[in-house]
Amino acid sequence: MFKKTLITLTSVLSLSACMATGPALKSSISEGVAGLEARLPYANYSNYFGYVDKSIKPDGKYKNKDAYYLYAWVPAAVDEIGVSMMSPAVSKPSNSDFVNANYTKKFGNDPKTYFDTYIVLDRMNIIDPAKIKKGGKSLQTLTLNDDSSELPKNPGGQSYNSLLRQTTDINNPSKALVRGVYRISFTSFRSAVEGSFEATVGTNVPGVKIAASLDELHKLVNEG
Repeated sequence: MFKKTLITLTSVLSLSACMATGPALKSSISEGVAGLEARLPYANYSNYFGYVDKSIKPDGKYKNKDAYYLYAWVPAAVDEIGVSMMSPAVSKPSNSDFVNANYTKKFGNDPKTYFDTYIVLDRMNIIDPAKIKKGGKSLQTLTLNDDSSELPKNPGGQSYNSLLRQTTDINNPSKALVRGVYRISFTSFRSAVEGSFEATVGTNVPGVKIAASLDELHKLVNEG
């Protein structure tokens, strides 16, 4: 009995530690131990730090709002993709993170400007890494999110940061999460898109690369 109780207590402490210190973005899989329910982390995380101001031209429009794109290369079929975006950026980039030059240039002088994030995940028709720079088109929108209570609140105390998850559907080829390029579009419906942001992609495979253009992504995947 004592041994069983000890194992259960250890499991609870482990889950609590995961909730307290792990990335805010967790998978759709949850585990309950002794009344405690916790989402489990993804096996791998890739982070991108960016900064949008008037020097950054929008990549397109989403519902008549200026939209900006990030491109993620996923090197193998996955069971799930999670994406979160927080503004302003709250973490310090590590050596393994992807950091936009505008973030490096502007964040130090303006760490407080932020925007309400709205994110959309599209699957693109690019599956060959050698052809990333040739471009492609969006096949379909997989999912989207505006406000998430799972993420830390913004400096104004509002839950306006965004988090989405998409699971694969092996019975539906159009929604199967295969190897290839995925586009993360982001905009704002409450304010201008201005300030720093921290985007995170969670999967259960290593080697995910993130860039603000297909040319840059091509270099990361094929030359990096």
